[in-house]
Amino acid sequence: MFSLQLQQLLRATASGVTSGATKTLCTATASAATKHSSQAKFGDNSSHGSPSHTDGRSHGESESDLESAHGQNFTSHHLARRILQQRSQDIQRHIHTQSAKGQTSAKSSQQQQHQQTATKFAMSSLAAEPLQSQKSDEITASTGGGDVETPGLGASCHEVAAASASAGKKPCFSSGLGEILQFMELIGNLKHTKRTGWVLRDVNDCESISGHMYRMSMLTFLLDGSEGLNQIRCMELALVHDLAESLVGDITPFCGISKDDKRAMEFKAMEDICKLIEPRGKRIMELFEEYEHGQTAESKFVKDLDRLDMVMQAFEYEKRDNCLLKHQEFFDSTEGKFNHPFVKKLVNEIYEQRDVLAKAKGATPPPAIEVPSMERSSKLANGHDGSS
Repeated sequence: MFSLQLQQLLRATASGVTSGATKTLCTATASAATKHSSQAKFGDNSSHGSPSHTDGRSHGESESDLESAHGQNFTSHHLARRILQQRSQDIQRHIHTQSAKGQTSAKSSQQQQHQQTATKFAMSSLAAEPLQSQKSDEITASTGGGDVETPGLGASCHEVAAASASAGKKPCFSSGLGEILQFMELIGNLKHTKRTGWVLRDVNDCESISGHMYRMSMLTFLLDGSEGLNQIRCMELALVHDLAESLVGDITPFCGISKDDKRAMEFKAMEDICKLIEPRGKRIMELFEEYEHGQTAESKFVKDLDRLDMVMQAFEYEKRDNCLLKHQEFFDSTEGKFNHPFVKKLVNEIYEQRDVLAKAKGATPPPAIEVPSMERSSKLANGHDGSS
């Protein structure tokens, strides 16, 4: 429709401008002709003037007049082209504006569709559900369903906070800055807290809890999608799974605490930690619970990564400290507990390299260490003996 209007307008404009240009040209030509005729008549009536001089003057003036007319003609055509170009630009701008409105509407629809798909797939795990898919409905409902621009996937924290506040919901962080700093300090504890198993075995310069979680998280980049696992979710689980240890420490079977008491202590610690950054803390708590229950494919894979990192670390310490086979207990505690095929291959490779090095150096494993059972409840969550 816009194309037909453009053609009609261009034809009308071209007709009007061309007519004006032709009229100007004809007027200029007629004027030049009249002047030329008058000059010729004057030359005939004058007996004193030289014919050659008269003819030359008349001819020169006629050429000048014709050139002037030609110049006017060129200017008119130039003006016509400029008017046509300007009119064309105006029409194109109008068409572009109308087209852009339609494209914006279509793009908005595509973005909403993409947002719903991304939320359904949960690329960012549990955060996508409360902070993306729900907030649009909540904000729209609070404004009576009017034409209100709601923040989408790319909305800033301030936009979400303002919209959420108008909807009566909590902003990105309902906590004070002091609570957020406290949360940061707790995470900082993991950077300096050594893993208990290595401390008990007198390993020098042993890893921290955060170092352990970091390598687990990096291993999730090995996923390529063919395993049917959500890589982002696996990464989040790896980052969260030992977060409670920032308060209760790394509890091992040698600590004299039962599994039930350990579980109770860690869940209480997670509740206290997550309260500091509500409403985002809810997401972290759900990830922690998923890992502890160990029912999803992602949580099972991350548990395999937990064991894999431990045996790899044991092998690294044996090589670094020239004490091959010394940390056999860590291999024994994970024997037969790996499930993921790819992780199993990595573990087998560690075993093969370890055996080759041990044979080359003539190393022999130390006496087996009996690992205490954590089934009995000998300790309470507060650390006091249950018999007291």
